Amino acid sequence: MTVTSIHSRSARGRSFCVASTSLTVACRTRGRGREKEATVAVAGEVDAANAKHFAHAVREAAGASRAVIVDLTGVPFMAFDGASALYAISAHFSREDVAWCVVGSPAVARVLQLCDPEGLIPQAVVPILRGVEPA
Repeated sequence: MTVTSIHSRSARGRSFCVASTSLTVACRTRGRGREKEATVAVAGEVDAANAKHFAHAVREAAGASRAVIVDLTGVPFMAFDGASALYAISAHFSREDVAWCVVGSPAVARVLQLCDPEGLIPQAVVPILRGVEPA
C-alpha cells in the first residue's frame, strides 16, 4: 500500500489528503487554537488490509483540532476491523479531550450496529432527503 500525504494552506484552513489504492482521507480545518475544528472525509473501503492505516490517517489528519467530524459517507464497505479502528480513534480522541462524531454510510451504520451495541462510538444523525434538488 502506498500512502502519500499532501499538505496545503487555503483561505478556509488547512487541507490534508492521504491517498492509497483503496482509501482516501481528506481533512478541512477551521479556526485556531482551542476553537480549531476539523472535518475528516474518508472515501473507499475500510477492511483488514487498511484499518490500521485508516485509524492513523484520521488521527494525523485531525491534528490538534478540538472538535472532529469523521465523514464516512463515502465508505461503501466497512469490515469489522473498521469498528476496531474507530474504537482506537475514540480512545485517542478521549485521551486528547477532543469532541468527535462519525457520520456514516449505511454500510458503516450496519457495522456499528453490530459491533457497537452500547453506542460508544458517537454517531451524528443526519436525515437523508430523497428527491430534493440542491439549492
